[in-house]
Amino acid sequence: MKTPHGDLDRWPDPASSNARRSVFAQDLVVEGDATSSGPIEVRGNVIGSLRAPEITVAGSGRVEGSIVAHDLVVLGAVSGTVSARSVQLAPSAVVQADVTHERIAIEVGAELDGRLQRKA
Repeated sequence: MKTPHGDLDRWPDPASSNARRSVFAQDLVVEGDATSSGPIEVRGNVIGSLRAPEITVAGSGRVEGSIVAHDLVVLGAVSGTVSARSVQLAPSAVVQADVTHERIAIEVGAELDGRLQRKA
């Protein structure tokens, strides 16, 4: 399966140690796609696709679309599709998405509505 920014079948490489973090502020609404070679932290709303080595959806964050990452941490809300090597859903996470992963941790209290597919 292809996205505008690459294959869902291939996760991004881990971020380099000198990669800069991009923060989507709490009052920001982004309609479109974003790709980064460094970590992304979503505190606002994204309607579109995200691709980065590390993505954190903060408690105030919401993503409607696709996420492709090496490592994904969700404290907020995600709806759409997720493909990440490592997925962590915090107790406050609300996820309505099909999730392709290698490793997943779902903490007590997290809400997940979708299919899980483990990719070796």
